[in-house]
Amino acid sequence: MNNDIINTENKRNGKIMLGIILLAAGGLFLIDQLNAFLIPDWLFSWPMWFIAWGAYMGAKHDFKKPSWIFMILLGVIFLVNDNVNDADRITWPIALMLLGTWIAIRPAKQTDRDFWEKNEKAKQHFDFEQPKTEA
Repeated sequence: MNNDIINTENKRNGKIMLGIILLAAGGLFLIDQLNAFLIPDWLFSWPMWFIAWGAYMGAKHDFKKPSWIFMILLGVIFLVNDNVNDADRITWPIALMLLGTWIAIRPAKQTDRDFWEKNEKAKQHFDFEQPKTEA
């Protein structure tokens, strides 16, 4: 039997990305504590954790799953609301409009029926036309 499944997922990609993010965050915290460079206060605010977590989730899954977009979008919304006066009047309506647009234009998932109808190679392994006989 021929098995065409190839597992290309590398388990270390997530660990490497997390390590890089922690090294960068630690370096930024050290620079901030030493007052070596002028670092803006918003860089160490809690909304940046949403943005960093979204970037980590996206990198871990090769930016294929959309969950990273929501995390980064939430972080950006809270960051803008904290740093721009009276911004909360427009950020949430814009976020809802972006979410609605994404839901409306995203491609539909392929159903199992469509898969079997379109995939001739899979049909060769299974004979759906003849009923099974009991032995």
